[in-house]
Amino acid sequence: MKLGNIILMAVLTAFSSSMLFASAIDDLNMGLSKESVFEVPTPSNANFPDYKPGKSDRIDKAYSSLPPQIMHRVEEYLPITLEDNECMDCHDRRKLLEREWRKGKKLPMPDDHYGTFAKKGGTEDVSGSRFNCMQCHVPTSDAKPLVDNTF
Repeated sequence: MKLGNIILMAVLTAFSSSMLFASAIDDLNMGLSKESVFEVPTPSNANFPDYKPGKSDRIDKAYSSLPPQIMHRVEEYLPITLEDNECMDCHDRRKLLEREWRKGKKLPMPDDHYGTFAKKGGTEDVSGSRFNCMQCHVPTSDAKPLVDNTF
């Protein structure tokens, strides 16, 4: 009886492992791209609009905590460093925090961009962890997504 059970288990194991390998996805078809996973797709060139600051409409956010996109060109404001951040010339305005945004008006930084990391605001100084605007905010462009977004 024991030998029969051992043979049955061996046959079932061999059968299940052969089924497992038969249904495995090969490495050329396992990614989202229609091409091989070993090829690096080259995105098409993206064009950035020539909007001047304050002259464009805001884009609706996909979800509430998403940082707003930058609606104007940024080349002249780069690089952003702790000592030189030209974004602050327009957007570091604590008196504008409660103002509703309208086209042509500057969008102020939110309150959590001020103060120390632990305090989350409350002082007049911009937080050292929030000085690099391009870390979260991106300029708008006509770039096509590499994969479809169903979010």
